[in-house]
Amino acid sequence: MLPGAARAVAQLNAVGLRTVLVSNQRWLSGPTGDPACFAAIHARLERLLAVEGAWLDVSYYCPHAIGSCECRKPGSGMLRRAAREYGFNLAQTVIVGDTQADLEAGRSVGAATILLRADNVNSTGGASASVLADAVADDLPAAVRIILQTLDQAGLRHAKVGPAVMPVISAGLVLQQ
Repeated sequence: MLPGAARAVAQLNAVGLRTVLVSNQRWLSGPTGDPACFAAIHARLERLLAVEGAWLDVSYYCPHAIGSCECRKPGSGMLRRAAREYGFNLAQTVIVGDTQADLEAGRSVGAATILLRADNVNSTGGASASVLADAVADDLPAAVRIILQTLDQAGLRHAKVGPAVMPVISAGLVLQQ
């Protein structure tokens, strides 16, 4: 687990924001793909989050090869599925990601985007990804501070009207690669 990631997710949970994990996992479609191994990794993630009182509301992953589906980021399929299944407006979401594909997926559905700096996470995209970002943060805790400050400025952090923002987090931001 990356330093501070579980605590950052716990902060989102504490203010009532749904947290969704979306992840491309192409290795699962290959000859060495092992769904049991992936399930064990995900179970460990859930345990590590729980130590800090954090949880993910739902996780989606795409096991497909590049260009073979709409769910794989930068496609918006996983985001649209989450919105449909959990009844939220994608225009009121924040995509926190470390790759250009994460930000392109967010932009395609009208979401706000936060890019994690390349020197702090295992990422791709560089300068072209930063053009797609509404904000840039050093790490997941910094991204969560941006989200919470934005809610405070809008007077929505303590509103009891349901989630005003639904962060969607890329797997690379929580798990050490």
